Order: sequence, then C-alpha cells, then structure tokens
Amino acid sequence: RDSSTRRRSSARFEHALTPPHPRKTKTLTHKMNEATMSMSGRIVVGGNGSCAEDSFKISASAPICNGSGSVSLNAKPNYRPSISSKNGVSHNIDADSLVGLSNISDYDVTVNKSAELAGQDCDVSLGIQNIKSGQAGSLRISTNHDKVGDVTVTLAQAGSKVDGDTQGADRASVKVNLTDVLKVNDVTASVEYDVPSQNATVNLGYTNGDVNLGVKSVVNVNSQKATHKATVNYSGIEGVGVKAEVDQDVNGKLSVTKDKYELRVPFSKDGGVNPDDVQLRMTWSQDL
Repeated sequence: RDSSTRRRSSARFEHALTPPHPRKTKTLTHKMNEATMSMSGRIVVGGNGSCAEDSFKISASAPICNGSGSVSLNAKPNYRPSISSKNGVSHNIDADSLVGLSNISDYDVTVNKSAELAGQDCDVSLGIQNIKSGQAGSLRISTNHDKVGDVTVTLAQAGSKVDGDTQGADRASVKVNLTDVLKVNDVTASVEYDVPSQNATVNLGYTNGDVNLGVKSVVNVNSQKATHKATVNYSGIEGVGVKAEVDQDVNGKLSVTKDKYELRVPFSKDGGVNPDDVQLRMTWSQDL
C-alpha cells in the first residue's frame, strides 16, 4: 500500500512539472497578441479662459469566440488636469492631484457578438456603464430584414450610453431604416419609436454634392408635442468639415473641424453668441 501511494504521489508530481501542451500555449499567446490597448481624451479650451481635459479613458479590447465577437474595457482615471485664468490663475496640476491617476473612478464593459436570432443574422452589443458607481446596462440588436431593411432594437437603462449619448431615462425602442424602401436617390430616412417615453422620431437626410441636409423631428404620441432640429454639413473644403445645427427655437451651434481639432460656437436667438461659450476642442489617442 505504501509503494502504491508513493507511485501515485510521484505521478501527480511529474504531472505538475509537465509543461503545457505546445499547441495550447501557442493558441493562448496568439489570442493575447490580438488584444489592443490605448488611452484617449479630449482637451477643451473655453472662451472664458479655462482649459481642461473633459474626457480621459484607458481602453483594452480583445477578440472572443473565434473572432466572431469582442470584449472591451474602458477605465476612467479619477484625475483630469485643468487650468483657468478667470479671476486669477488656478489649476490642479500638482503632485497631490496627480495621485488621482492611480485611482480609477469608474469602468465600462462592452461585449459585441455576431449571432443568429430567430433565423436572422444579428449584431448584438451588450454594455454595462459605471460599474463602480451605479451600473447602467444597455442591449442593442441590429439586423437586416429582406423586406424592411435595417432594424435596430435598443433596451437601455437611464444613465447608460448609446451611440455616445447618455440616456436620461429608460429606453425600449425600435428603429427602422427606410432608405432602401424609399429608393430615392440621395435621400435617407428612418423612424424610431420608444415605448416608455412614447416618442416617435423621424430622421430625413438629403445630399447634393458637398452639402448634406438633415431634419430630425421628435413627436410625443400622447401629448402631440414636437421638437425639431435641422443640420447642414458642408465638405467642399478639403480636410475641413463645417456643420451647423439649429432647433425650432433658433438655438444651435456652428462647428468647424480639421483633423483632431474642432471649433464650436454655440448661439441662441436671444443672446446671439456668448464669447465665454466658444470652445476649441482637441481629441487625442495613444496606443499602448
């Protein structure tokens, strides 16, 4: 019995020392090599004499499920440098404030996956924002129907982000792209209905050369109240984008973009342009 016990112990010891199978090691290394990591942010210089990093995150992404999906993690450091020259110079660029770089204020996780649902090829996106402070989730399913066209279903909690926009309330919406149905040259159209808010949104677009016109109308089915916004994009200057937005109250903004820079000029019907509200924005990113 002692000899048998020694043989089993010896076998377990030799198994523990056996190196991983070379094929398994190669696969793991290959997958890790496909992961990417970067940091990005946006610096905003205001007409009021302020300069601040209003967005900063560290992102990591890797493929999953044999390349049919991906998982991404966004970490948000609890520090954003800022400086202001209004009423004297003030800033937070000092050793005590820089310690905030080591403190992550929040996390976002997003999983994207191609899948077949009810016989339809779909793109599924599942996101969880603000994991540390509040946890707001979103689920988006997109597909292309033979007769209807592109259809997108969105389920999102208040506080989550969809297309970069933070949701102010719970959302359960269906959006149908009607461009292929209309079959009108240079015209795009879509309709969307959100059940909780009972808002119906209609988007229309028309392109003529370097000019793109867009109209967005949101109508509440219950109250019949409506809001409207018109946009004009001009791309006739090489490398430069010009965009104007205005709503039904003649409030809006004018934006001029060049590479990673944007000059943003808000305006209103009553106040015109307030120099303090003018912003110069610069987005940046760095692979790690």
